[in-house]
Amino acid sequence: MYTHKEYEAIKGKHGLYSSWAIWDNENIKNTSIIDGYFQQLGVRYVFIGLNIAKQLTKTPWSNFHGGKHDRKLKKACNDTKLRGSYLTDIFKDIPESKSVNLKKYIDGNMEVLRTNVAYFNREMEDIKIDKETVFIILGTESSIASKYFKTYFYGKYGNQIVNYYHHSYFQLTDDEWVDGLWKTLSIK
Repeated sequence: MYTHKEYEAIKGKHGLYSSWAIWDNENIKNTSIIDGYFQQLGVRYVFIGLNIAKQLTKTPWSNFHGGKHDRKLKKACNDTKLRGSYLTDIFKDIPESKSVNLKKYIDGNMEVLRTNVAYFNREMEDIKIDKETVFIILGTESSIASKYFKTYFYGKYGNQIVNYYHHSYFQLTDDEWVDGLWKTLSIK
């Protein structure tokens, strides 16, 4: 839980690249709703994707709030103990829908890699993760997101990691994806 001042500081530093698991039931893109629920925000769970698929708007908290499959996250989180969880990506402001293309770009540019690793570490400090924080990697254990996370962050944090299919995974229906995540996290 954050004070209003802490929330505004996080919003100013990370609002253009991350978000929180709170959605407006009438308009999934309306992120202004988060401001009114800042007391519900926390880091018991942190969802981690690889990168943005397309350029985000300059609206704070727009990541994970308006993409083609973000409805699955909304359904899984909005009315469960996952509500208020933090949502972010390892690599910031690099729009690429194909993870293999992002990997080629990152692996060929060590400065981009170092900058993003340092930014992610600062971000985790700013949101005040603790030893109880569970990292939910949006990707299977063999995914590129999981490999980057384990290589660059697992040793630093040592928190519990849960791998689960990315919400854009097309071989599961919305309900199957949500039910599978709930089962994985023991949510009823």
